[in-house]
Amino acid sequence: MLKPTKMTRVVIAGTKDLMEPVISTFHNLNILHITDFLEENETFKIGKPLKPASKMSEYLLSLRAITNQLGVKGKESQLSSKSGELQSRMDEKISTLQKEVSSRFDEIRNLEFKIKEKEDIVSSIKPFFGLPLSLESYSGYGSIKVYTGFIDTDLELQLSKITSKFELFTGEHEKRKVFALFIPAVLADEVQKLLQDERSYSELKVPQLIGNPPIVLDGLSREISDLKQKYAQTKAELDNIKNEYSEFIIAADEYLSIETQKAEVPLRFATSPNAFIIDGWIPSLKYDEMEKELQKNTGGLVHLEKIEEDIKEEDIPVELENPSLAKPFELLINTFATPKYGEIDPAAVLFITFPLFYGIMLGDVGYGIIVAAMAYFIKNKFKTGGLNSLALILFLSGVLSTIFGFIFGEFFGFPIFNMEVRGEMEYGLLGIAGPVIAGLHIPVHRFGEVQSLLLLTFAIGIMHILLGLTLGFRNHLIEHGLKHAIFAKGSWMMILIGGVLLIAKLMPALTSKLPMPTGDPVFIVGGVLAIAGLILLIAGEGFISILEIPTILSNVLSYSRLLAIGLSSAGIALVVNTLSMNLFIRPNGVLMGKGIVLALAGVVVLFIGHLINLLLGILGPGIHSLRLQYVEFFTKFYEGGGKKYVPFGYKRKYTEE
Repeated sequence: MLKPTKMTRVVIAGTKDLMEPVISTFHNLNILHITDFLEENETFKIGKPLKPASKMSEYLLSLRAITNQLGVKGKESQLSSKSGELQSRMDEKISTLQKEVSSRFDEIRNLEFKIKEKEDIVSSIKPFFGLPLSLESYSGYGSIKVYTGFIDTDLELQLSKITSKFELFTGEHEKRKVFALFIPAVLADEVQKLLQDERSYSELKVPQLIGNPPIVLDGLSREISDLKQKYAQTKAELDNIKNEYSEFIIAADEYLSIETQKAEVPLRFATSPNAFIIDGWIPSLKYDEMEKELQKNTGGLVHLEKIEEDIKEEDIPVELENPSLAKPFELLINTFATPKYGEIDPAAVLFITFPLFYGIMLGDVGYGIIVAAMAYFIKNKFKTGGLNSLALILFLSGVLSTIFGFIFGEFFGFPIFNMEVRGEMEYGLLGIAGPVIAGLHIPVHRFGEVQSLLLLTFAIGIMHILLGLTLGFRNHLIEHGLKHAIFAKGSWMMILIGGVLLIAKLMPALTSKLPMPTGDPVFIVGGVLAIAGLILLIAGEGFISILEIPTILSNVLSYSRLLAIGLSSAGIALVVNTLSMNLFIRPNGVLMGKGIVLALAGVVVLFIGHLINLLLGILGPGIHSLRLQYVEFFTKFYEGGGKKYVPFGYKRKYTEE
């Protein structure tokens, strides 16, 4: 906790006949982070894949294609298959699956194309239902030009101005006027210009079919029905294949992924005609376990050595080490940047501060319970991965929101306890006065105690920033020595503490027009610290560093968002409750005073309003709490840029040795 896992660099060397048992040993242990061999020379070259690599890769590609076609997905719990049994059935089953799935998948694509083609023809025929002509009547003429389409104006009147030699048929389709116009071909240019000038005109293409539209449509409908029936039958066959082979496909995918990974790993080794060398890192506490397994599986013929010289910190992979409750917060760390090997891991700090800030901002029992319940559901749905970690973070945040909701005395914006506000008694849902816990009178009314809560947020910000500067002091002390740590971080700590002491004494004097507290010991100490810090800052970073002093003030002021976001959420809830209760549900203090219909409308307003506020309440506190961590806190000590620890191995879910 607070520091990454201690790592040890190891080198493994042996003859090539031992390469496969060594690879299997490390793969099963899943603890060796391999450093790729890149610089070839006359003696050592980059290794070549093992013989099964090509075959396994081919199988895996085929299986992945089958998986996509069938839509097979992994499950959280599944019976494990034996690797040996899978290997013996691999060739036969994949060949059978490929043949059966590909043929049916191609047939489905073909049927989909035909169905779409027929449905497009049906759509093109329907407009001609309103015209008393067969489909072949619109084509096949030498001296006659035919126009068909939609138009809104009186086409016959306009045509009569050009010629009397035409035949016009009209009808209606979907409340639009459809027409078919037959004219001598010599008049085609004039009529074409007439139609183009008419904005309501849109051309209709006549399908190249024979027969009356209703009869043709009836035949097409039967063809589409037959195609859809065949499609459903083929889809059912694919579903049956999926149900029959899904367990095999999932297990075989894992088995092939493992075998491919093992077969291709020599590409990361240094090899000579007769030997191989592996360079990598393991957690120091697991060295003895690795040595024991390696010697047992190779008969003690492999050379294993610890390397303790010429180690650069940036080359050491980083494995974060945190207790189970803080473990999910590694997601927020890795999203920002993986810490360097010698750097502080702030996950254990985030485990406290992120939910704390979230809870202060949301601060409502009702919203907090819903957030925690949603997170619990997601956590149970996704047992591993990023969503599981995010759900755990949200669950803790929901619990803190519920606790602060009790302190603020709010349940979906309604008061929980009786309290006196501006001289008037406000009755809560429980109808009792709030308790006194450790000298704190519950509830703390957010709108009534704005000044006190604002000072509290500033105090939280000062402590949070000081913690960041302290961690930064520690990092600089280890990396560069005491002098550099004092110049780089100690100066800022002195400026911050001194500034706080000065402001704490100046503000009361300025607001109440009292004399300046120049003789106050606290004021003097604050001034001395601030000036000393400023001198150290200039000595360490130059006069240009003075320009950064306002940022420390803006950092502290930024924590006022803890109150501002909370007040905005509480304000929205209050508005929703007031509107729905006073206008619809309980007008003039009478329940359903304007009828049940308006009361039900008030319930709808209440639900929608709180739903929107809940969505904002989930998103807003999360973003702003994260911002305070990344911008105000991390910038004081955290650089990141470490190399993530990625052990060679595979966490089996569906197979076993």
